Amino acid sequence: MTISRLLLWLVLPVAAFAHGPGNAGTFSGKRVLFIGIDGCRADAVTTAIERGMAPQLKAISQDKNGLLTLKCYAGGDLGKPTHQPTVSGPGWTSLLTGVWMNQHGVKDNRFIGGRMRTYCHFMRRIKEVRPKAFCASFTDWPPIHDFIADGSRDNGKEFLDVKFTCVPDSKRHFIDNPEKDIEVRDEALKTLRNHNPDAMFVYFGQVDEFGHGAVDSRANFSPDSTLYLNAISHVDSHVGELIRAMRSRPKFAEEDWLVLITTDHGGRGNSHGGDSDVERNIWLVAHGVNLSRDRLLHHPVPQTALVPMIYAHLGITPKPEWTPEPPKPPPSPEPAKKP
Repeated sequence: MTISRLLLWLVLPVAAFAHGPGNAGTFSGKRVLFIGIDGCRADAVTTAIERGMAPQLKAISQDKNGLLTLKCYAGGDLGKPTHQPTVSGPGWTSLLTGVWMNQHGVKDNRFIGGRMRTYCHFMRRIKEVRPKAFCASFTDWPPIHDFIADGSRDNGKEFLDVKFTCVPDSKRHFIDNPEKDIEVRDEALKTLRNHNPDAMFVYFGQVDEFGHGAVDSRANFSPDSTLYLNAISHVDSHVGELIRAMRSRPKFAEEDWLVLITTDHGGRGNSHGGDSDVERNIWLVAHGVNLSRDRLLHHPVPQTALVPMIYAHLGITPKPEWTPEPPKPPPSPEPAKKP
């Protein structure tokens, strides 16, 4: 055992009572754990790691098969058709479908004009090619399920084997969001321990709510905000428990997990949605045997790149009809002719 792997095991001790068929699963043991941390600014993550407040993210990224890249970006390409606001609706839709707003059509958190039936949630695509695959999703931001997942259904047919949604109380100004993240974590742990997921998506929302000042008005999207860093630290502990449960599976040594952890956008002050570097520049922690390290560490990585990484890991060849050309905007009306 290498020193880096020993460090990972020390930081992430083994939990008990897990399930798992090893390499006898749908994808011969290849599995995906995708963790989303909403509104988690990149320089705040690196600050939390440097201060010892995110030991789980540090251990995963510093393992020999792990990495942390700051080359990832949200918001599409400035000045081009892919350009989109740095808000959660377009961000999570891009992360879960693998295309930008000019294709999926989601412009804001209302999801009006979304085209998820055409540009689907990656788990629906997994089920199309492998109907027996086990896909699970957990969130405390309901639009991820209400619009992205449910909007991707084919004639209303459910493709998620487990779909857990809990709803923070807006009347309490989302101060219960940290509690909802714990519910999300616990339900995801049950699936890791009692089932055989081929793909899991686990979303945590409290970091974004602290950035907005919703949980505590003194917090903001900044590495200088101790409250914001504390929220990152809380979610980091949840990440650690998920990794422990994954590694405690009885035949984990026979399984090949790709772990992806990222965010939908950064933030500035108590808001986001613009084109500043602190809103667009995001991060990715990844862990897997066959990561393209040079590409991820030294080249720009759009948030739309994660779905193709998942397909490649599972051995799925995307079909051309999964990402058709985006619809063309209607032609501008001709100016009225002078009489």
